[in-house]
Amino acid sequence: MGNLQRPRRCLGQGMKSLIRFFVAAGLLAGLAKPFAVEAKPHVVLLSGEKLYDSAVTLPKYAEALEKKFGFRCTTLTRVEKNEFANLDALGQADLVIFYMRRMTLPADQLGQVKRYIESGKPVIGLRTASHAIQNWLEMDKLVLGGNYQGHHKNELHGNASVVPGAKGHPVLNGVGSEFKMGGSLYKNTPLAKQGKPLLTGRVEGHPAEPVAWTHSYKGNRTFYTSLGHKDDFANPQFVKLLDNAVAWCLAKSAKPGASPADVADKYGIEEGKPFRIGVSLFEKMWKTDNLTLLDVRTTPEYKAGHIPGTKWIDWFSPKFADEVAKLDKDKVYLVYCAGGVRSARACKKMSEMGFKYTVDLAPGFNGWKAAGKAIEK
Repeated sequence: MGNLQRPRRCLGQGMKSLIRFFVAAGLLAGLAKPFAVEAKPHVVLLSGEKLYDSAVTLPKYAEALEKKFGFRCTTLTRVEKNEFANLDALGQADLVIFYMRRMTLPADQLGQVKRYIESGKPVIGLRTASHAIQNWLEMDKLVLGGNYQGHHKNELHGNASVVPGAKGHPVLNGVGSEFKMGGSLYKNTPLAKQGKPLLTGRVEGHPAEPVAWTHSYKGNRTFYTSLGHKDDFANPQFVKLLDNAVAWCLAKSAKPGASPADVADKYGIEEGKPFRIGVSLFEKMWKTDNLTLLDVRTTPEYKAGHIPGTKWIDWFSPKFADEVAKLDKDKVYLVYCAGGVRSARACKKMSEMGFKYTVDLAPGFNGWKAAGKAIEK
């Protein structure tokens, strides 16, 4: 085993003592409530490669996050080729930044990584994160939305440019329209369907490739960039991009009043394409984002029980299209039937009618009821 590195915490002992002092002082003064200290996001940074000196760049970046934003940070560096000292910090993480390369993780540590990702919390992948875990290479397409197929020659240098249609995205705020890339250009075309390119890169004699994009897995926010060479960390443009990505990933869940486009972006819903999901994510979207529920079952089915607050339009009714046409086509609709067949057809019909965002509950109301979720009659 190599030298074990203690997880690095951004919040110093002196600050912790000061916080305890204020809390104690408030109590001793007879205040009704102690001085409230807002919990700061906990960012975990995983360094598991040697080609690009992430064991140096990530701890320095963690320090910068502390100074600029006051985040709590834990930087974990691999102690052997295929393992970390431990990954327990993932259990308390609000965001994980992956910078690993072809590690064959032990089963327990792979399980910790998967549990974090399956929780729906945000993910950032840097450069070799596209092939981070040799015994779970599916992470690239499934979670990051990429399609890693190697890279162009190291001596071919080029620039990264903002995708015209992506201008205005929060991750690009303050980032120049074009800047130099520090390392070789990765080949990632085509991206997953939900991948939304923000930057492309080009080297002489070859077509452009996406070098930064957003994606969503389990309703989370994911950002990946094939940038991350040590020279990139010395480039203010890249650092600004990464700062923005961290802020975007940690942004609070959309609240009532958030635009439908923001909600769609949060969950990776493509405009005009029905989004088919399971019970857990359906419930999360309903409760967190205050979206409109639409039950397309028959009258007897609806009266026997439905999800609270549901609009109801019978799919079998000859007036279905007329009634649906009265709804706002720009909103996000959570659509369900008994078992997922009628709702899928309804979502397809609504998309054809110009509705932008429809979400289909695959297991239907039967699956919702079997899961013990809220029902009213």
